[in-house]
Amino acid sequence: MNSRASLACYPLSVMDLNFKNMRRIRNAAELIMMLLTIACTPDPLPVKNIPVLKSEMVVASQVLTDQSVIVMLTKSIGALDAGKDSDLQNLISRIIVEDAIVTITYGEKTDTLRYLGEGLYGSIDLPIAPGQSYALRASSPSNGEVSSNTKAQEAVPFKTVEASLYKEQSDSLAQIEYSLTDPPGKNFYMINIQRFSITQDLSSLINPRIYTHLVTDENFDGQVFEEKFNVLFQRYHLNDTVVVSLTNISEDYYQYMKVRVDNRFSVTSFATEPFNYPTNVTGGYGFFNLQKPDFRVFVLK
Repeated sequence: MNSRASLACYPLSVMDLNFKNMRRIRNAAELIMMLLTIACTPDPLPVKNIPVLKSEMVVASQVLTDQSVIVMLTKSIGALDAGKDSDLQNLISRIIVEDAIVTITYGEKTDTLRYLGEGLYGSIDLPIAPGQSYALRASSPSNGEVSSNTKAQEAVPFKTVEASLYKEQSDSLAQIEYSLTDPPGKNFYMINIQRFSITQDLSSLINPRIYTHLVTDENFDGQVFEEKFNVLFQRYHLNDTVVVSLTNISEDYYQYMKVRVDNRFSVTSFATEPFNYPTNVTGGYGFFNLQKPDFRVFVLK
């Protein structure tokens, strides 16, 4: 019986990085831990001799602007450590990785990321260029070392995009209508939708409720593509502010996100080691990804 939980980050969707504003991130981490705790409290079973598996680092990353990058490092924990009587503050302190040296190498340059607190490492001076390869290395005295390589994709912006309120019986949903001009060749797209406020800060980095919609261009290669879809399983209200983002992602990252989307309502996604998740991280879990999103903000009408 493999009884272990991993805390990996969902794709990041913030409009404005403020390195000095860290106050709310702990509240979001506590939310994730509560979800994890609920998911990991079945009736006790008389299981003995469960092997203690080695904790591994979990990597997530996001490009915020042409030169602003965030990498978040957490670590996997045993599901038995997240019972109903667990101390949340203690668990949070065990999840984040605080002592790593994190570097990203591109061309002949190496950028050492600044530690921002709460497991976040960032740079505001790392140029993201399409076709450029980037090598991540994170070395932690207490958690070992992970490495990864990725290549930046060509950014594809929205051609048009609108977000509105859609009434369906007793539910109020957000409806997204957008178009894009697809470059020739195989492309994979990720559209993220989440609520937004002027006080929003780095807590968004670990928000497990971001809605993700994935699209491939196999049926519209090199053409203008238009689509309309509803943001399901989340209730919205009149005058809610939402952020809609479009990112042209790699095929490997698309496969990783597809598994995440397929499992987003599964309790087991919080309670088992993600052995079935694709990864480009050596020595750990998660995904190192440097693709620039196109962000748009809407008030639902």
